[in-house]
Amino acid sequence: MKSTFRFFLVIAALAVGFVRLASAADMPMKSELLSAYAKIADALASDDLGGATAAAGALAEHAGTAGQKEMAERAARISNASNISAAREQFKALSLSIEPLAAGVDGYTVMSCALAQAGWVQTGGDVRNPYFGKSNAARWRSEKGGGCVSSWLW
Repeated sequence: MKSTFRFFLVIAALAVGFVRLASAADMPMKSELLSAYAKIADALASDDLGGATAAAGALAEHAGTAGQKEMAERAARISNASNISAAREQFKALSLSIEPLAAGVDGYTVMSCALAQAGWVQTGGDVRNPYFGKSNAARWRSEKGGGCVSSWLW
C-alpha cells in the first residue's frame, strides 16, 4: 500500500513539473501570437488593408508553428481578404481565438464594440477600434474578467 501511494505521489510530482515546463515554454510563442495579432488590430484601426493582410500572414505562420490550427486558419482568411470590410469580418473570429491567450497578460486589454457586436484585444494607449477604423473609434468598452471596467462612450 505504501509503495503504491509513493508511486502515485511521484507520478503527480512529475506531472506538475511537466505542466510548469510546458507553460514556461509556451510563453515566448504566446507573446509572439499576441504581438502579431496586435499588429493586425492596429492596421485595421488605421484603415490599412495592406498592413492587416501582411500582419495576418505573419500570425498565420506563428500560429501554425505553435500548433494553433484554428487560429492559423482564421489569420489566413484575413491575409487573403480583398477589402477592409472582409478583413474586419474575419477579424471577429480571430479575436475569439486570441482573447483567451490575452487573459491576465499585462499590457493587453479585451475591448468590445457594441455596433460590431464583437471584441478585440489591444495593447495600452488610446482606444483603436479595428471594426470601424478612423471613422468611429469611440464606440467601445473595456472588459476585464467578463465585467465592464469603464462605461460606454457614446
